[in-house]
Amino acid sequence: MALTGTKRAITIFGLIFTCLAFVCMIVCFTTPHWLERFPYKRNTKVFVRLGLWEACFNDWQYYKDYLGKRYNGCWWIFHFEYRPVWPWLNPPWLLAVQIMMTLALMLHMTTIVFNILYFVGCCPPHKEQSYVRASWIMNFLAGAFITISSIIFAIKADTDRQWLPNPDSNYLSWSFGFCVLSGFFSLFAAICLLADYMRFRFEDEKNSRGPAYAVKANPKF
Repeated sequence: MALTGTKRAITIFGLIFTCLAFVCMIVCFTTPHWLERFPYKRNTKVFVRLGLWEACFNDWQYYKDYLGKRYNGCWWIFHFEYRPVWPWLNPPWLLAVQIMMTLALMLHMTTIVFNILYFVGCCPPHKEQSYVRASWIMNFLAGAFITISSIIFAIKADTDRQWLPNPDSNYLSWSFGFCVLSGFFSLFAAICLLADYMRFRFEDEKNSRGPAYAVKANPKF
């Protein structure tokens, strides 16, 4: 059942959606533009932007910091510079989002290898069905993690008044948009690969049943 000649359209679309999901994941995972402050409100002593792993401030001071430390520029969220405000800057819900997005990235890295091996015919023929099954399951799990993370982040960024100052002055930026696209592409890829997996199952069942009408030999002749 190896793919030969013209590749099946459903397999090609599955690979394309998987690659697009992976590229979008890399962009949203590495860029610090999930949440930004409107440019016309970026005066002094404000939050500027935030990503999964980086936060930027402009002469900002945490109101509960009695030492009066001011934060300027962009730093890794877990950097020593942000240690005094880390429990506030990285609340449990954001930590959960970071964990789920990391798991989604690992799933994408694995499934894209499986997809390429299957598409170019490098995997053993008797294991193709297993590769496709693993790929659609991992794509579905990645899409689920991304969807849950996007919903949590969008809701909390708008409703958590104890988090970043003046949430009404912030907006979800393009890195968050790539996160949403990655979720959509992951689910589309899962659907395509699930359809390909069902084709494998149908062919196996068809071969196991044998001929629909078996002709018995007539002993008289």
